[in-house]
Amino acid sequence: MTFSVLMVCTGNICRSPMAEGLLLHLLPETLKPVVAVQSAGTHGLHGNRAEPHAVKAAAAHGADISQHRARALDSGMVRSADLVLAMEKYHIDIINDLLFFRCKYALLLGTFAANRENPEIEDPYGLPFGAYESCAGEIVACLPGLIDHIRRQVDMKAS
Repeated sequence: MTFSVLMVCTGNICRSPMAEGLLLHLLPETLKPVVAVQSAGTHGLHGNRAEPHAVKAAAAHGADISQHRARALDSGMVRSADLVLAMEKYHIDIINDLLFFRCKYALLLGTFAANRENPEIEDPYGLPFGAYESCAGEIVACLPGLIDHIRRQVDMKAS
């Protein structure tokens, strides 16, 4: 039994690869054998590497995303995931359009951060490194709540 998480952003070269790498890095060892994490972009720049600033920002938190290659989101990816985490509301609209109905397991990643007013995680693309650093920090702030959610889902799926 594997619990599949799909991170979604626009180009799959900044936010979603950072989220994928950071979650994989911070996932407890007990969950690593049963949780698969991938990422894709609604307008994925298929085959492109992660932005150098994204690689550096993720590395500052211990995650290596230097081998990442962008993928374009498709309906099969959404259907095969147990949890789809988008960075912005319009990503969820695109996910819903791919399935022709509301995807009940598509959520905004930012909803997992405690005391966060805006659940959207802004795109740092084209901005200075500080924007990527800030974005990575926002993603990391979401991960304790997300990991708790994943743990509960894995336990429910196993029983």
